[in-house]
Amino acid sequence: MINRFILAGFLILFFNSFLFAEQYSFSSDFLKSVMAEGREKTLLEGNVVVQSDKKRISADRVEILGKDFQFFICEGDVEVEDLEKDFTLTSEVFHYDNDNRIIRINGPSMMEDRENEMIIKSSYLENREKEDLIIMQVGVRILKEDLACRSEYAVYDRASNTLELTGLPVVYRKDDVFRASRITVNLDNDEISMEGVVQGSLLSQNKDDEKDESDDPASEEQDSSEESADESAEEGKGDE
Repeated sequence: MINRFILAGFLILFFNSFLFAEQYSFSSDFLKSVMAEGREKTLLEGNVVVQSDKKRISADRVEILGKDFQFFICEGDVEVEDLEKDFTLTSEVFHYDNDNRIIRINGPSMMEDRENEMIIKSSYLENREKEDLIIMQVGVRILKEDLACRSEYAVYDRASNTLELTGLPVVYRKDDVFRASRITVNLDNDEISMEGVVQGSLLSQNKDDEKDESDDPASEEQDSSEESADESAEEGKGDE
């Protein structure tokens, strides 16, 4: 147990000396580290937590590779919390390129975007932190209040807060359904733009029209006038 604490402190010093832009600390039940040149490798197992000022990673197993601790390979109940962008990623396997700041998840994953109150699910996800882009492929599902989207490919541009869907995209907004070759959603106002072969049904709009018409006082007055006219005509016929 004492040796583990000494080794853990030693590794933190290495993290701080190499990663000037983003410094990490960690905790785990087991640690094994190799610092030989060309074979740099650190293995953390059991209740692993790796944390910096910008993100927090928890997993059952984390392997860190490279001279400057460039690559993180995380496995088992992985949860990544981006403290800067306010979203959380969960998956079973998670790869992180610390130099290029690219997250890759090759397998089922879920992203909870708290800023936009949105849930994203896909079978492949790539988060390019420098470009502020999230790329999703295969079985993409996006859920937001009054809005649901599905497609086979999607790009989430966090800088412009837009979502671009291709690959048989479908967007449901309340009772409305939209289909096209390409669909773009502005997440600030839920505005939908479509390109290519466009199809849609505006069921909620029709219901609103019917409701408005039934609630219109002018319409009720017109109906009452027509009924009075019909009754007068019938009385006239009876007098004859």
